[in-house]
Amino acid sequence: MKKIRFLLIYLFALAVLVACNDDVELEDWETEIKQDYIEVIEQNLEDNVDTPAIAQIEHLQLTPEDFWYDFEFLTQILEDNFPFFGVIERRTGISNPLETFINHGLPEDENLHLTFIPRINSGFRMFGNIAHLDLNPWWHWRSIWNTTLSSPLPYISDSSSDTLPLSLFHAFNPHRTSSRIIEEGRIALIMTPLEFFDYERIPPRAMQEIQDFIREIQGYEHVIIDSRHIGGGFYRNFINTFISPNISEPLSFYEFAFITDGERAQQTHSNLYFARPRTLDLLFLRNVTTPLVPAELFAEQHNLINMDTDDLENLAYGFLLETFVHPTSGSLRLPLLADNIWLLIGPRNGSAGEISGRIAKEAGFTLVGQQASNRNSWGRIYFPLPRTGYIVSMDTFYVTDSTGRNIEEFPLEPHYFGSDALHTVLEIIAERSE
Repeated sequence: MKKIRFLLIYLFALAVLVACNDDVELEDWETEIKQDYIEVIEQNLEDNVDTPAIAQIEHLQLTPEDFWYDFEFLTQILEDNFPFFGVIERRTGISNPLETFINHGLPEDENLHLTFIPRINSGFRMFGNIAHLDLNPWWHWRSIWNTTLSSPLPYISDSSSDTLPLSLFHAFNPHRTSSRIIEEGRIALIMTPLEFFDYERIPPRAMQEIQDFIREIQGYEHVIIDSRHIGGGFYRNFINTFISPNISEPLSFYEFAFITDGERAQQTHSNLYFARPRTLDLLFLRNVTTPLVPAELFAEQHNLINMDTDDLENLAYGFLLETFVHPTSGSLRLPLLADNIWLLIGPRNGSAGEISGRIAKEAGFTLVGQQASNRNSWGRIYFPLPRTGYIVSMDTFYVTDSTGRNIEEFPLEPHYFGSDALHTVLEIIAERSE
């Protein structure tokens, strides 16, 4: 009997390792990439230098031919695997986005090591800055120069032009949540810290403060969660803190995804499909995919009546994205226990910041504020350009809502609109009390 028990434990542990292997490798690779730039970044801070770190690292000996080769390589990857050109055309008015990007091109000079990144990224910005399309994403996400850190708790605005940079802010702004009681015994506000969506870097004290505050407000009628200042990252903390403890039954969140017939797009689906077996879903939050179905048949099967027909013609396969969230049980369960849970959203929210809002909406939270941003698709890939070694990130999954509208084109909307989300919630609460 002991041997059987040991064998079962061993098989379970092996299955967990297989399921998590891709994540572990990606995190290790991410760490290596970020480490490549840390010395130059620190030196730039000391010298007050604005020049991008990547331009100073082992690229001064490259020829213009090397940069042009990588530019052509990049455009071919985009043409084969990037499914958003129709969305870009409708959002920006550019009739042929890829051709415009190619014509934008690179200057014919010998200083491409200084102009390559700005030229490519300005071309990406013509695309509307969607679908996590970035050159050297790790450098951008961790850039810390030209960052204004004027106060320990910055003013939170719904203005998209006032977006805080995703930076190493935690080093200067440790464990501040600014949660507070608005009306004793009845209304409380939880302000998630800036590090909340970066599970690797959030100080343990910040999480402890949130948990202590939740214990303090048990039984309040209204709990307001303000995450408007969160752009993206990882939504694990949000799910574990606010969703799982407040659901009594497993929550299945479905999205409808498509890919082109590009090799990299298909491989991304295959990796996700085989690396995350459903047998483990009962124990973990999992994002899994279903098998590929011809695109038109998939759209018909799921009645995606609002899907753009031109986009559909350029897509090869469809499949379901399933996110499973399971309720926290036992002594770990710390629910809000409020009759009404409000989530404030705004144009800063994108990527994980927006996806968490979609899951919260599915869980029954009431969303208030303004429309979220974009950059919230799935199937992200990272690939190096062969000559320069620059890293490109982009999404390959064309994801729609339940009616077929692409979520890059139609971002998350609140139940109640208001330019000042907190004021709007308090007005709604007051009206209901009359």
